[in-house]
Amino acid sequence: MLEAIKQFYEQRINPQQTASGEPLQHRLQLATAALLIEMAQADNQRHSLEFQAIHDGIMEVFDLTPDETAELIELADQEAHEATDHFEFTQLINEQFDYGQKTQVVELLWRVCLADSEMDRYEEQLVRKIAELLHIEHGEFIAAKLRVQRDYSTQSHLTDYEDYE
Repeated sequence: MLEAIKQFYEQRINPQQTASGEPLQHRLQLATAALLIEMAQADNQRHSLEFQAIHDGIMEVFDLTPDETAELIELADQEAHEATDHFEFTQLINEQFDYGQKTQVVELLWRVCLADSEMDRYEEQLVRKIAELLHIEHGEFIAAKLRVQRDYSTQSHLTDYEDYE
């Protein structure tokens, strides 16, 4: 799997490298996507609307093409499956993202959580846990949730992203 990650990033950009030789920007993208995958699976279901929210959020935030985004999500799904906890992802994000970027990650988590218009208690707990690991203040945690709820209530909802069901 590490070879697949390496190939994915070497084919697109040659950014600064981490100590392990892996491109830092892409490792951050992978960590963010893995947290979003964990969010989508928090209720033990894989909803196409949640994966559409992951796809759209990753593409928007990291300015990737649809194909790059789909490949990143596939790699992140593998990474999330192999991870033992969220700390490895949140630690990297804490080290490299500023507070605004970390708040944006929390907002992406809320987008996934609320994409299917249902908020399972495990989903809410996971957003809260990750926000705490990212050192996001409670007020900003709530503000991010309210922004996402407002956005979802004012737009027609996402199309199904059935590749991930």
